Amino acid sequence: MEKERIAHEEEEKERAERMKKIKEQFTDPNSQWEKDKTDIQNEAMKEKAKAEKAKADAAAQEIETEEETEAAPKAVKAESKVESKAESKGDAKGPAKVQ
Repeated sequence: MEKERIAHEEEEKERAERMKKIKEQFTDPNSQWEKDKTDIQNEAMKEKAKAEKAKADAAAQEIETEEETEAAPKAVKAESKVESKAESKGDAKGPAKVQ
């Protein structure tokens, strides 16, 4: 009877050790899932921010290009107006007397 009790106790110890090993090997996957989920979300946010920055840079570049093309004709017009005003002032005084 004593031998049976000792054998039973040993079986219980072995079973407890096996369960402990199994639990150590197969830890709760929820924490790993949460970690992976946050990593994926962070990567997605980085990609989205990168795409938005590239889009904003492209839009800024396009605006600069448009401003440069619009500024060039205005500069030419401004120069021609200055010249025409100078010519018209000279004509308004009348011809210079020649002696």
